[in-house]
Amino acid sequence: MTKYQRSLSFLNSFLNLEQVAKPHSRIWNLKRMRELFEIFGHPEKGIFTVLVGGTKGKGSTAYFLSEILRRSGLRVGFYHSPHLESPTERIWVHGSPVSREDFSRGLFRIQRRLREVKKKSFTYFEIMTLLAALLFKEKGIKAAVYEVGMGGRLDATNTLPAKLVILTPIHYDHEAYLGYTLDKIAREKAAILRMGRDVVTALQLPEARREIQKVARRRRCPVWSPWAVKGIRLKLLGDFQELNAHLALRAASILRDRYHFPVSREAMLAGVGSNHWPGRMELFKGRPSVLLDGAHNPKSIEALVRNVQKLFPRKRKILIFGTSRDKRSDRMLPVLGKVFDTCILTQSQSNRAQSTAALLSEAKGHFPVLLPAVSPREALILARKMARPEDLIVGTGSFYLIGELRSPCRT
Repeated sequence: MTKYQRSLSFLNSFLNLEQVAKPHSRIWNLKRMRELFEIFGHPEKGIFTVLVGGTKGKGSTAYFLSEILRRSGLRVGFYHSPHLESPTERIWVHGSPVSREDFSRGLFRIQRRLREVKKKSFTYFEIMTLLAALLFKEKGIKAAVYEVGMGGRLDATNTLPAKLVILTPIHYDHEAYLGYTLDKIAREKAAILRMGRDVVTALQLPEARREIQKVARRRRCPVWSPWAVKGIRLKLLGDFQELNAHLALRAASILRDRYHFPVSREAMLAGVGSNHWPGRMELFKGRPSVLLDGAHNPKSIEALVRNVQKLFPRKRKILIFGTSRDKRSDRMLPVLGKVFDTCILTQSQSNRAQSTAALLSEAKGHFPVLLPAVSPREALILARKMARPEDLIVGTGSFYLIGELRSPCRT
């Protein structure tokens, strides 16, 4: 077993709430994360931290901002989740995922220290958040952009000393954990606002906007809108990336004007023009071509459908779909059925994956051709057999699904 495999074995020994369909509510708290930072001498301190929360586009927004800062000459860290193929993807140092060597060495350091203090009751996400902070400190990172995992109030990233917060559009998602009304979901997500610190927010639906305004007033947070800079050229597919870019640009301007970051207009334009962001409207050109997108809630699916129609209006389209049990597949499938004639349903290896049988029941009546596949890889093989060279295959519904489709798409 390699060092990397042994480090993964240690990491996987912790409870991974991303793989648990309905964890008990008492699992969610910030005490463990605070304890971890205390045990390791607070590696999160001394680094300028930006938190990015919301429902749609938070990963892309965080990516754009990290790229702007990197192209401004700063040593920047970027932390996001989930990963697609390897957990090393979650922690970026100056524009690239950390090496397996650094990843493993950091985890072994954590393992040794936890043995010394005889502590082990932490979660996978908490250990990963600690690892990011340790590696950022070690690598001399000056600014770190963290994507919030889920919600905000009880997310491990909410223990970080953020001086700037970004909120992307808030919609329904993770209702079983965050609440079944938009105001409750927004309240959970707005909890990452810091006293007296700046917050950049997208234009929100009325219920979400009211909750954000309440928290901002109570915590005396200056509130900023997205900045629509002229002349930007985005290379990532999808019209929704424009809003994500505008949020990142506003955040960059605040860092420049209020915190004296050396951010130039050239760096801003180059940063939002970056396109190394896998699994988000990612196109693998071929005969047929394959488009992979991690959309996993109704609003994101609507955006995917809109952009597929806009970008590929004349192509016949074949869908590969799989999602998690806690996602609203009953709302996603009817939207997808308006564009796709053929749908291949499957499930990833994730413990949270919705069964193919359940998806088949929900999808009946929405697609003229409906087929099951035992795995994402088998679904792709089947789709390629059915497709003509000029057709488009689209995989969506879950980042776990996309992660299992990416490797065979590259071959």
